[in-house]
Amino acid sequence: MSCGFTKYELFLIWKIAYMRRWCPRKHISKRDLIKGKPCNDDYKKALHRLVKDGYLQEYKSQGRNDVCLPKTHKARVLEILKEHESEYDFIIGLEFIR
Repeated sequence: MSCGFTKYELFLIWKIAYMRRWCPRKHISKRDLIKGKPCNDDYKKALHRLVKDGYLQEYKSQGRNDVCLPKTHKARVLEILKEHESEYDFIIGLEFIR
């Protein structure tokens, strides 16, 4: 797993963790995850990289391509978000991530 994250990758990690989409039971559609975002291509690239690097797990559900965060990465995900909390306004509510 690589260390440097773009703001797009951090946003996606935060959003999935905040929504508590931990594998194997909870997942979210890739389309729904990036829907309505300006710079949609940047979010698509970020999503692809997070899957490729193993931070997100792909999951097929009802014909959709979904993703989730493996529960085994929970401590690392929280660590990553805490490291960048002061840099980005969107990283909020870390105390609610379970």
